[in-house]
Amino acid sequence: MGTQLVTPDLGTIIWTLITFVILLFLLKRFAWGPLLALLDEREKTVKDSLEAAERARAEADETLRKNQEILAGARRETQALLEQGRKESETLRAEILAQARQEAQGLVEQGKRQIQFEQKQAFDSLRGQVADLAIGAAERLIRADLDDARHRQLVADYVKTLSESGTETGKH
Repeated sequence: MGTQLVTPDLGTIIWTLITFVILLFLLKRFAWGPLLALLDEREKTVKDSLEAAERARAEADETLRKNQEILAGARRETQALLEQGRKESETLRAEILAQARQEAQGLVEQGKRQIQFEQKQAFDSLRGQVADLAIGAAERLIRADLDDARHRQLVADYVKTLSESGTETGKH
């Protein structure tokens, strides 16, 4: 019996071949079709997933590129606004300094005019006081030293001097 299993029998070989061919035919007809369809469907699903992932990556790259452009534009705009603000502040600073200098110059000029005016008033007042003092001193001297005749002579000489100077100024 042990040798029978090891030695091939022609009938067993034929029946094994017939069974194998029938099984092959049945598998091809009923099993491989659905299996191949499943494999094709799986391949299509994987392919679609890869294409969708590629599209998503491309969209992500495009979105990233757009965001970077927007960010760069915002940075440029911010830089331009900062530069404009700096220029405007420099212009405003220069205008304020010019106005302050002009106002300071005006105040200095006004101060000079005020000082000149007050000096003139003080000088005029001093002149009047000196004249009053001189007249008072002259009056005391004249009263003390002059007698009536000498007094009349001085008045006459003074009137004569005035009339001569009046005729001279009329000639010019």
